[in-house]
Amino acid sequence: MAPFKKERGFAMKAGGVLRALACVCGCALLVALSACGGGGGGGGGGGAALPIVPVSPPANPPPSATGRVVSDSIKSAKTGATYPINIFIPTAYDTDTAAYPVIYATDGDANFNPPGTRFDNFKAILEKRGAKAILVGIGGTDRRGTDYVLPGANAYHDFLTLELVPFIEAKYRADTKKRMLTGLSLGGLMTGIAFLLEAPDKLTFSYFLSFEGSFGSLTQKPDLDALEQKMFNASAGKQFPVTLLLARCNSGPDCNAVPVSDLYQKLSDRHYPGLELISTLFSSTSHTQTDIPAFEDAVARVLK
Repeated sequence: MAPFKKERGFAMKAGGVLRALACVCGCALLVALSACGGGGGGGGGGGAALPIVPVSPPANPPPSATGRVVSDSIKSAKTGATYPINIFIPTAYDTDTAAYPVIYATDGDANFNPPGTRFDNFKAILEKRGAKAILVGIGGTDRRGTDYVLPGANAYHDFLTLELVPFIEAKYRADTKKRMLTGLSLGGLMTGIAFLLEAPDKLTFSYFLSFEGSFGSLTQKPDLDALEQKMFNASAGKQFPVTLLLARCNSGPDCNAVPVSDLYQKLSDRHYPGLELISTLFSSTSHTQTDIPAFEDAVARVLK
């Protein structure tokens, strides 16, 4: 302390100069911050706010958080019809190199649960879950009375397996071990028919997601029984590396609870080796309303 006292007059003068400089610098800093738009809001800590440094946007903006939709169409030599298709590509697809499961949804352009189409509703579910899966909404709902029932279902199945699947897989990275087919009502019937036509030796799809399938149709039942018997005769203890999910409702007269349950029980009694047979019941939905919760449930089960 002695040196400080000895030089007290100089220290006071120096202190005055320093305070003056601090005042000038402080004013200059405030002006600079004001010019940058940074004047420091509330919060108090006593320290001066750092100037805001503007960040330039990236040259290439990141992909949309909700993915993208590609519209296309395909002319079938098997059915003679042209089918519009919508393809949902999740965001992650464009930022990695993985192969993605593909969900093929019949009646993609149908308004079973307005305001969205079946494709729109399923797309929203996949987006909400952040699911890494491609969704293919197959149009042509006006042909469901031909394409989804026997004998027309044979040609439609050929269209799916020999034309549509190769068409999609030529354009997108698809996981060939996770091809999924889903349908509602007559589309659910078609999904069941596809399973009977393919298992166990000619599997194109490995997941068949049938919702409220119209398996009780008197005109279809004899053919369905014949297909199942043919499949059973050909199985001879072979493995069924496949999943069949049968969803149903029971809350109204339009529900297909009984015929769907009957098919489930029949297949269960056969004890097909390796077959993952799943039955789900939705007790508070109507026939068409079952579609959305059934798909949500199916996605949670198979896209883990």
